[in-house]
Amino acid sequence: MKKQSPRTRRHIRTRQAILDAALSIVHEDGPDGLSMRTLADRIDYSPAGLYEYFGSKEEIIAEVCDEGHRRLAAYMLEVESSLSSTDYLYGIGLAYIRFALENPDHFLLMFSSPQMAGDAPEDALPQDSESSYGILLHGIERGIDAGAFHVRPGFGLSEMGYAAWTLVHGMAMLRVTALRDVPLDLDAADHQALLNFMRGLQAA
Repeated sequence: MKKQSPRTRRHIRTRQAILDAALSIVHEDGPDGLSMRTLADRIDYSPAGLYEYFGSKEEIIAEVCDEGHRRLAAYMLEVESSLSSTDYLYGIGLAYIRFALENPDHFLLMFSSPQMAGDAPEDALPQDSESSYGILLHGIERGIDAGAFHVRPGFGLSEMGYAAWTLVHGMAMLRVTALRDVPLDLDAADHQALLNFMRGLQAA
C-alpha cells in the first residue's frame, strides 16, 4: 500500500474534524444552528477554507449522515454470521438499538435530515451486503431459505423487512427521545418484543 503524504494526512484529519464539529453543533443547536461560519469558528478555520472540503452546509450534513449509516452497518456486521437465522436476526436488531443508544446525535440526524425525507421507492434503498437495510434483508432471506421464516400471501421478504425495520427503529427512536429518562427496564422490553416478532415470522 502506498504511504500517504503529509498533505493527504492533513486533508483527511481536517475533513474529519469538520464532520465531528458539525455533529457537535447539531447536538447543541440543531441542524439550523449549523452554518459554514459557525463551523469555521468551531475548528478555528476560515469559512472560505471549508469549501476546499465541502461545497455547502447541506453537503456536510449529508456526509455526516452517510458516516452514521456506515457506523450503523458496522454495528450490525459485528453480529456473528454463523448464528442460526433466528439468533442472527435477533442479534442485528439489538445491534441497531445499541447503535442508536450509543450514537444518539448521529441516529437522530440520519433519520431527520432532508436527505432522508421523501417517499423513496424500495429499490432506491441501499440493499448491498454492507448497508443496514441490505444486512437486514439478507438475514431475513437466510431464514426464509432455511425454512425458519414462513412466507405468506402479502407477507414476503420485503414486507418482513419493513416490519422488522419498523419494530427496531421505533424502539430505538423512542429510547433516544421520549423515553430516554423513563425508569423502566427497556432492555428487557426490547428483548421480549424481538422474541415475539421472531415467533411471528416462524408461525406457519
